[in-house]
Amino acid sequence: MAIDFELNDSIRIYKPAAEEGTTSASSPVLLEWKNLSVRIGSGRTWSFKKKPADSAYILKHATGAVRSGDLVAVMGSSGSGKTTMLAAVSMRLTAEVQGSVLINGLFVNPTQMKRLSGFVPQFEIALNSLTVREHLTFVAKLKGVGRAQMETVINELNLEQCASTRISHLSGGERKKVNLAGELLTEPDVLFCDEPTTGLDSFSALAVINTLRKLAKDSRKAVICTIHHPTSDIFECFSDVILLNRGRTYYQGPTVEATSFFESISLPLPINCNPADYYFKLVCDSDGYDSAGSSEALAGESRNRHEVVRKCQRENVAKKSLMGPYQQGDVIDKLCRNTSHACWPSQLYLLLHRGILDSIRNLREYVIVTFLFLITSITISALYFHIDPATGGQTSIQDIRGALFLVVCELLYTLSYSVFYVFPRDLPLVRREVGERTYRLSAYYAHRALLTVPKAFFESFLFVGILYGCVRFTAVAGAATYVGMATVSAVASLLAVAYGYLLTCLSGSMELSIEYANLIFLLYGLLGGLYLNIRAFPVAKYLSFFFFAAEGISVYYWRTVLDIPCDLDETTTTAVNETATNHSCLRDGLAVLEDTGYGTSLDVVYFNYLVMAGQIVAVHVLAYFCLRRLVKKAGFY
Repeated sequence: MAIDFELNDSIRIYKPAAEEGTTSASSPVLLEWKNLSVRIGSGRTWSFKKKPADSAYILKHATGAVRSGDLVAVMGSSGSGKTTMLAAVSMRLTAEVQGSVLINGLFVNPTQMKRLSGFVPQFEIALNSLTVREHLTFVAKLKGVGRAQMETVINELNLEQCASTRISHLSGGERKKVNLAGELLTEPDVLFCDEPTTGLDSFSALAVINTLRKLAKDSRKAVICTIHHPTSDIFECFSDVILLNRGRTYYQGPTVEATSFFESISLPLPINCNPADYYFKLVCDSDGYDSAGSSEALAGESRNRHEVVRKCQRENVAKKSLMGPYQQGDVIDKLCRNTSHACWPSQLYLLLHRGILDSIRNLREYVIVTFLFLITSITISALYFHIDPATGGQTSIQDIRGALFLVVCELLYTLSYSVFYVFPRDLPLVRREVGERTYRLSAYYAHRALLTVPKAFFESFLFVGILYGCVRFTAVAGAATYVGMATVSAVASLLAVAYGYLLTCLSGSMELSIEYANLIFLLYGLLGGLYLNIRAFPVAKYLSFFFFAAEGISVYYWRTVLDIPCDLDETTTTAVNETATNHSCLRDGLAVLEDTGYGTSLDVVYFNYLVMAGQIVAVHVLAYFCLRRLVKKAGFY
């Protein structure tokens, strides 16, 4: 008799009456998956009528079971569905999955599976500038794990000697252990490892597998690994093996029984042959294992062989279920236990701390990039050196206009283009950590946006300061003018950076972001006021951050210029010519602003600050939703 009821995020529990009221603190865990299928389609065809898209199974009717203490190897060739099966069983796959996954008889959803299991990806995903202890401390605080538990994991994985070493200086095997340590902090019942030996030599690979075997036996965890081509020593470490080809399971059972099983279907293991090599070739060779043959006899033999394989698989799965008892109380208690993950403000603080620490560790690179950036400011300063409207007259007006607009263009272009590589570079890390619910995507985006604020202000004040001192702005204005010019440039830079984030989140790649920016920024640059009369664009100009910066920096400067001499030759100029000349003569800074179409008071600049603040928030919100769409589209693994 079975009882079906709902608990905690719609867990469906089938509990025999004989087990009711019984619990065991050390009861083993049984992970089962039944009829898992993953299908991908080729998309809609170009036709006026809707046609069903062609599709193919990358995993087909996979069924299996793993219990605590097992170290399972999922083997197969490239494209056989190993990683797909691992992601489907761990419920980390974003594609549509048919079938069910149970833990101790409980139907769990993806959120609950992530609380009960850990997933170690194939490639090392961590900030290389952090040390091992810094990285694990960051993960532990986000997951609400105490320091004592973190030190225990470090000792279990023999990472004490390299705990203070930066991840970039670790060997391949040590990096694998660091990734493994991050998942062991929450003491998962089931551990999934995708290609844990990729990129390692045979000795390091054996050390990693021995570590996993120790975890499975001593910590009573169920460990499932995909592995491509293990040596004989590594293969002997696994308690069970699953052979896959083209998304179908060809064998699942104990490693020690595999030889006798294949002998029973007339596929004996050759003498002095690595079993892993033989099984790998067996499932990849369609003529040797999965051949239907041309004759009726061969076809019948193939059908009999497949029936034996399916029967053996059912028996091995049933044995796992009968090796219990598997108590459901422990699983229910763990799912019902309140998680102590960091709240959103704490996530933001920890991400900012990690980002600042990473920036400090890469300070040399930033200094070099900043120096190259300042070469542009020095070049502009050399071209417009000692230009002064008080002595240069009307001819200096065009020069100063050009100098101010060049400052705006170079500053905004440089800062906006510098963020195009950020999200494409961080995307694997974000997919991993957000997918495991280590922190929320909004906290990650907020910390990225906040980290650009001090950079924009620092580089704006530095860039404008060099030009301010060389173009003799100090002859007509004081420090307040410099602060105003640098501040409005910094705020406009923040808006330009927001657009940079929007374009890179929208496109998903640095190359496409640059192509989009070349078009959009060209249009915005034309609305800056130097190339077009902005009086003809009373509304469209407020879309351009070039306009905000150019108008603000011009108002701060020109309003301090009280007198500009007119270049008149009294002996040769007639009254008519004098009238025409006076009409085009700009006698002070306010006249220059009116001639350009800019505002003439600081109230205009203050209004622009409000408009820019609103646009910064709006563009960042839009960029965040684009990033969320991008992450969900790409998936977490």
